[in-house]
Amino acid sequence: MRWPLSPPGGKPEGEEQESTGLRRFGAVLLLGCLAACTPRPIAAPKAERPRAPLALPALLAPGRAGEQRLFFAKNLAPFFAGLARLEGRRAAGPLQVIQLGDSHTANDAFSGRVRQHLQVRFGAAGRGWLPAGVPYKYFRPHLVSVAETGWRHVTPRGSKLPFGLDATIAESRRRGASVTLADTEAAGFDRLAIEFLAMPGGGAFSVAVDGRPPLRIATGAAAERMKRVEIPAPPHAHRMLLASLDERPVRLVGWAVERRAPGIIYENHGTVGATVALLARMSARTLATELADSRPRLIVVAFGTNEGFDDTLDPRRYAADFRARVAALAQLAPGAAILVVGPPDGNRRRRACPPAQPQQMSCRPAAADPCRWHEPPRLAAVRRAQRAAAQRAGWAFWDWRGAMGGACSIDRFAAADPPLAYPEHVHLTDLGYEESAEVLYFDLMRAYAAWKRRGARS
Repeated sequence: MRWPLSPPGGKPEGEEQESTGLRRFGAVLLLGCLAACTPRPIAAPKAERPRAPLALPALLAPGRAGEQRLFFAKNLAPFFAGLARLEGRRAAGPLQVIQLGDSHTANDAFSGRVRQHLQVRFGAAGRGWLPAGVPYKYFRPHLVSVAETGWRHVTPRGSKLPFGLDATIAESRRRGASVTLADTEAAGFDRLAIEFLAMPGGGAFSVAVDGRPPLRIATGAAAERMKRVEIPAPPHAHRMLLASLDERPVRLVGWAVERRAPGIIYENHGTVGATVALLARMSARTLATELADSRPRLIVVAFGTNEGFDDTLDPRRYAADFRARVAALAQLAPGAAILVVGPPDGNRRRRACPPAQPQQMSCRPAAADPCRWHEPPRLAAVRRAQRAAAQRAGWAFWDWRGAMGGACSIDRFAAADPPLAYPEHVHLTDLGYEESAEVLYFDLMRAYAAWKRRGARS
């Protein structure tokens, strides 16, 4: 779905704003327009609050805990084997999880909750790779804080740059353009890596860690190519300052803050408004470099909402495209399991309809009353195509709509107190994303326990 920039009421449809009174463990909600973000100060790093042990997710009412939402879980064996090595203290380094998707992924509330629970149980190895700077308004990744000034952000729309997982590149607009990243975890980081585009006429930048003398890095090269550098970092480092040193452009792709220790790294790489077609606009060479560095054991693919709201979508063609694009991604990470997350429940009303009356608030088929909330006709076809692709290709599939309660569940989410979804019936609040993520974690751990009971060996 391509949301208009200014629907009735003045608030961009699909743009979420910070909820009040909701349970949080990370930063404020993100989803929004692709405007430049004004710099904001970074608070001094502080220790994380103790994390509560996982209880049965609130969405799993009595009788629902045994329902199936995770399908083809046997295909998650590479991920489960990695978890077993962490649990048995036989792992030499981090286990990486990468989540790719649309605005549901760009908002770190869902991925952050899964990250939180995995790191509590299996150990934490840091935040992992992030896009450079502040790629869009309301960018609030968990576990780190980022501020910038003097950069513009380029996306695949209208550009042929070699984009990677984050589908964005930060380009300096002047000398002295700067960006600051602070790790808010008590343990900090001991590995800092930066990815940039080496190119003819490229400028230079400096990197300083925790106030130490800066390291100068030149990006000029005879031919354009992606390059990664490791920056020396002391144990428990918390702050990085990067600045361009001249007027020539510097193009940054991303950076990682990690710890060289066993534990979970869970990255979210989300693009607002994206469909699975975004994968074809990423550079295969850049993706290969990024995936070779992280060597993920699990890749979570979470597209489908925008496709499902597109009434011109050809379901048969979409099914073939989805299989091909995810398969191409999987080939670049041969050691990773693939988990396809189907789109959550979502509804809409005709734009020409007057404000909804009380009797129109509950969702019904569009044919009965087009001014009632109803599921777009292509959304169910997208889910079926994704599940069929997973079954055919040897991937796992998680039914997010089923986790929410099935048909019209977005209606109940929006009416909940406190609300679990926004009034536009597409995006969830922080609490809604977190509760959904807890169901996914519950389902993954139930499948992991079954895998161990079968006597699997890593």
